Amino acid sequence: MKLAYAAIAATSLASLAQPVVAQQADAPAATQMAPVSDAELQNFVIAASVIGQIQRDEEMDKSAKEQASLKVLSDAQLSPQRFNTIGAALQTNEKLQARVNQTVERLRAEQAQG
Repeated sequence: MKLAYAAIAATSLASLAQPVVAQQADAPAATQMAPVSDAELQNFVIAASVIGQIQRDEEMDKSAKEQASLKVLSDAQLSPQRFNTIGAALQTNEKLQARVNQTVERLRAEQAQG
């Protein structure tokens, strides 16, 4: 996935754990979640960061934000349900939180290198 890494700088666990597609916000319990691959986790982190920027854009209306968010998820090869499931798991799964932190740090380091 080739989304801009610049969005990673503002990423935090709090923003990653928020469901962003209101109509799809219900996620299954984290204990029933399929394992998250490293590639999927990277796509999640980047998508969450970009979606966070979209949600903060005061010039877009709610419908435009939702459509833009869905496009980001499609580009990241994540369904809204899977995205929200991972986000929900981040609220309670310390191992997944640690993996997200590692992913964010790795992406920041890659961005700093060029």
